[in-house]
Amino acid sequence: MLPPEVVAKVRRFYTYQAASSFAIWIPFWTLWIRGNLGSDFEFTLVDVAFWIGLLVFQLPVGVIADRTGRKRTILLSEVFRSAGILGYGLATTFAGFVVANVVWSLGAAFSIGTSSYLYETLLATKHESEFPRYIGRNTMIQLLANAAGAFAGGLVVQALRDLRLTLFAGAALNLVAVLVALTFVEPAVARTTEPTYTEQLRQGLRVVRRREGVALLIGLEVFLGVTLYMMALYRPLYLRFLGLSDAQVALSIAGFLVVAAVWSAFAGGISRVLGEFGTIALLVALASAAFFGIYGAGVFSGAVLFQVPIYVVWSLQPALTTAYLNRRLEPGQRATVLSMGAFAYTLALVILEPVAGLLTTSTGLLSLGLFLGVVTIVPCAYILARWRMTVAPWPAMTPLPSRLVGGGRVSRFHRLLERISRLRP
Repeated sequence: MLPPEVVAKVRRFYTYQAASSFAIWIPFWTLWIRGNLGSDFEFTLVDVAFWIGLLVFQLPVGVIADRTGRKRTILLSEVFRSAGILGYGLATTFAGFVVANVVWSLGAAFSIGTSSYLYETLLATKHESEFPRYIGRNTMIQLLANAAGAFAGGLVVQALRDLRLTLFAGAALNLVAVLVALTFVEPAVARTTEPTYTEQLRQGLRVVRRREGVALLIGLEVFLGVTLYMMALYRPLYLRFLGLSDAQVALSIAGFLVVAAVWSAFAGGISRVLGEFGTIALLVALASAAFFGIYGAGVFSGAVLFQVPIYVVWSLQPALTTAYLNRRLEPGQRATVLSMGAFAYTLALVILEPVAGLLTTSTGLLSLGLFLGVVTIVPCAYILARWRMTVAPWPAMTPLPSRLVGGGRVSRFHRLLERISRLRP
């Protein structure tokens, strides 16, 4: 059981996430932007501006987050995010949307310390092993707040027939998250950072290069996360393509978010039963099957149900990937390495999103499912194979002592290494 003071901190963090996630603009921001632009390709270029901004800010902000603390970075994240949402509502041109996206990208970069705040709050009382359970509950709260916000946004649009109002209201409502974050207390965890920003970044890179599990989890975050995001970006357009009205789009997204929230509540249990490899394999299988299903179903109203497994993976993947990464990182390098993963994810989006825009502009929306399915299954199959070879070999084998190996001569140096390996750390 957590101490009462830690329970209060965790509940305050949940309250903050609920306030930040009550976004009534979620079903409509893409429709608003696309309605003011000329093509899907131009629409993806606007979104790429966000990710290019994130590429510029991500690594410096990750280093700053480790050196200045979690509370300050969370506050900066929410302030810039509110400004970005407001900018979306004010903009009506390509240039205006690009500027708003760059501002929003700075807020997204600072959000890298959010999960670290929860992890280190638990770490301070030696309950960090329970992080998957608490991050799963946190994701459930976020998704339920998303669902409530989407439903409320649908009511607003149905009554007032103005997509832009959801962005103005969303920017104002997000300030509640800022007020809640002001009450946070910095986790009492010692962070040993490097003497300079450059050395901090170099040490983070060294961690990624030398720890196979960290590198593979970042790869999973990139290839699975990118395809899930692109589906989220196109989802309102795809649902409208299937014949749903704006109100039905909002209601559908709210319903899917509730389903995803229910699954995310069991994130810790799923991870405990299936283990890291089994959980990762399940996420890859569900996502790739759903993407190929979208392509195979064509213009069939029942194809909307393929969004359910995508939402489930979308809710579980960030929480569990973050949990698996956090347990492999030290406090002084945590945000730095997480920012490197986000940098790689962003770089992949900057490359692949315009490709998706060109593809759907020239061939139609249905080809998106095939494209996302291929981008998911091919690299993720390699990641799973490497995981079994290096991180968690299967079947598990105990090496034979060199004295029992028949034939051939074993060097003294090899025997010395063998003896050292038996020593307890």
